[in-house]
Amino acid sequence: MPDPQILPSIHHFLPPDAADMAAQYGPDFPDNFALEQEMIILFSDMRGFTECSESYAPHDVYASINASLAIQARLIHQHGGSVNKFLGDGLLACFSGEHMAQQLLDCLLELLVELPAHEGEHLPCGVGFGVHRGHVLFGLLGDKHRREFTVIGDVVNTAARLCGLASPFQALLTERVLSDVPDDVRRRYCRYLRRQPIRGKKQAVEIYEVKPVATAR
Repeated sequence: MPDPQILPSIHHFLPPDAADMAAQYGPDFPDNFALEQEMIILFSDMRGFTECSESYAPHDVYASINASLAIQARLIHQHGGSVNKFLGDGLLACFSGEHMAQQLLDCLLELLVELPAHEGEHLPCGVGFGVHRGHVLFGLLGDKHRREFTVIGDVVNTAARLCGLASPFQALLTERVLSDVPDDVRRRYCRYLRRQPIRGKKQAVEIYEVKPVATAR
């Protein structure tokens, strides 16, 4: 087992579930470790970030990214999710468990209120979100020199594609994400948009967006 004194630092650099498994296995962690699990996958990404980076100093760009990711990570953790990794100006997060759909929806509703409220404090780059649900493979990738936990599968790819379609401060999700959300909650906070062809998928996807009550139509 690793030294308990270093575990707090591990939890700062790894997703909570990955850190717990690293603590459990220690140096005997299997190279081919992988678990299949149903999850909700969330991607986020700043819109117009390349243009912003060209117009502002690197320290301003860094401050903007850090402020945005800090808000996102805080709310994701508060609502039972786990940040799997930071992806430059965005992130990949996972929700799992019996109440994952409601937790994800509550998280997005807060993100879509809090992030725009802070936009003027840093660079004018709105965040878009893409969300899908299904079975993924959660495990290790890499070699003996560098390995990381990640999630793999069509669910991950679809969430990333939806994120690419989202406008600033817009959250796009598939119908499957809402499969066990009560009808009254779905009608109040979600709006059907369209059936959308997704690059790399044979069939089009039914897309919804999440709208906080103050802006719902």
